[in-house]
Amino acid sequence: MLTLRALDPGDRAAVVAFLLADPAHARTCFDRDPVPADADDLLSSAGYGPGRHRHALVGAFDDGVLVGLLDRVLGWPTPQTAYLGLVHVHPRRRRAGVGAALLAHAEQEARDGGCRQLMLSVVARHHEARAHWDRRGFRLLTARGERTAGPLESVVMHRPVPAAPGPAADGAAAAPGPAGDGPAQSPEASRAACSRISRRSLEPTSTSRPSAVVTR
Repeated sequence: MLTLRALDPGDRAAVVAFLLADPAHARTCFDRDPVPADADDLLSSAGYGPGRHRHALVGAFDDGVLVGLLDRVLGWPTPQTAYLGLVHVHPRRRRAGVGAALLAHAEQEARDGGCRQLMLSVVARHHEARAHWDRRGFRLLTARGERTAGPLESVVMHRPVPAAPGPAADGAAAAPGPAGDGPAQSPEASRAACSRISRRSLEPTSTSRPSAVVTR
């Protein structure tokens, strides 16, 4: 049975083992192999800078084994945004509902936290991940980012937080729309959000993980 819970430094060994088991992700996103220090970065909120945002690293466990990770921060890079720094499923557990459970958990926490949109970044050359998030209603925050991003740089994608499931919300959830749909946001706010994400991605001590592909 799949269970989700927040992780803490006592879970470091499990997070390290999880990351080392999927070197392809780090090679695609960072041109390097994963290292144990990546777990420290994920368990810390320091990479998001000071502020009133709320960070958590959530683990998905199956029979006590870590099979998925969700790195999320509420209220970053804007007060009404829930940023997904990582959604990562163990290679042997993909297409088994783990990714869907992690995304649903992120959506619920975003609703509970008063956030209006989900935001994530995907490394520009990771076409599979970009297609995955596009199918789930995420759209590029700015077209300019798409045109100017280098292979290892990230593009930012977002979508509205869907309404809570249930009879009261029938027909209320936001449906994927054309590219660019999402919560109303001024060009200045969009540029500021992208700038904060870009600055984090340049932190030398941060894994700054663009969201990995998650499959059902």
